[in-house]
Amino acid sequence: MNIYHMSYTEKFAGERMAMLSFRGCNFHCIGCIRERTEYDIYAEGRRYIDWNFENILKELKALNPHRVYLGGYEPTLDPDLITIIKDIAKLDPHIHIVLMTNGSRIDERYAMELKEAGVNEVIVSVKAFDRDKHLYYTKRSNEPVLNAIKNLAAIEDAYFRLQVETILLPGINEPADIEELAIFISEINPAISLFIEPWIPTPGVEFEEPKKRDLIDAVSRAMKHLYVVSYHPLYSEIKKIRETPVKAKFIEILPKQEQPFS
Repeated sequence: MNIYHMSYTEKFAGERMAMLSFRGCNFHCIGCIRERTEYDIYAEGRRYIDWNFENILKELKALNPHRVYLGGYEPTLDPDLITIIKDIAKLDPHIHIVLMTNGSRIDERYAMELKEAGVNEVIVSVKAFDRDKHLYYTKRSNEPVLNAIKNLAAIEDAYFRLQVETILLPGINEPADIEELAIFISEINPAISLFIEPWIPTPGVEFEEPKKRDLIDAVSRAMKHLYVVSYHPLYSEIKKIRETPVKAKFIEILPKQEQPFS
């Protein structure tokens, strides 16, 4: 089991939500957010438990979440992932399980395995649509990632969702690149939604936070080709928002052995 961290909130957009984070990744992204911190950058509380999957399931059962996100580094590297998904799905037939992945390991067979295990939604992250830029940024080809979108889109199930996520990063994945990605998605199915995530500045990395005008431009370009396009605010905006009264409180759960000495 590669799960190293869990966080949850009892109230986020009207839902109880939990996130399980997995260690291990086959990409080497410049300025990976995990280099900033492996944990929840928005967490406001912390608890420690004896770290095993049985206890993680007990925490999930007690929370009774509407949604469980499987993310972190790259969950599909975990050889136990299918079993983990099946066990989470058994907690509640109405639980919505979301897999967040770079998509590089999802061929046709694995796409169906994920769906049959209990995954309700897959979010595939495309770091850059341009092949050379993706190779520079991740040290890996984006061909398997783009193929994963096709494989997942081919699943015929009205209750199975696919979303594509991409980053807005000056010099790597700019508004024009994001429009090219939107065109690619639209040729598969214009109903596939696209989420645009502005890059979060990381100390020691040369890239700067995108400008708000570029975020608006990227969203506007993508909306010409897709039915649903959404985006995350800039990190600088989020910091200002969180200076106001908090509406959702995130708690993270960690292994007891990571507890600092008092």
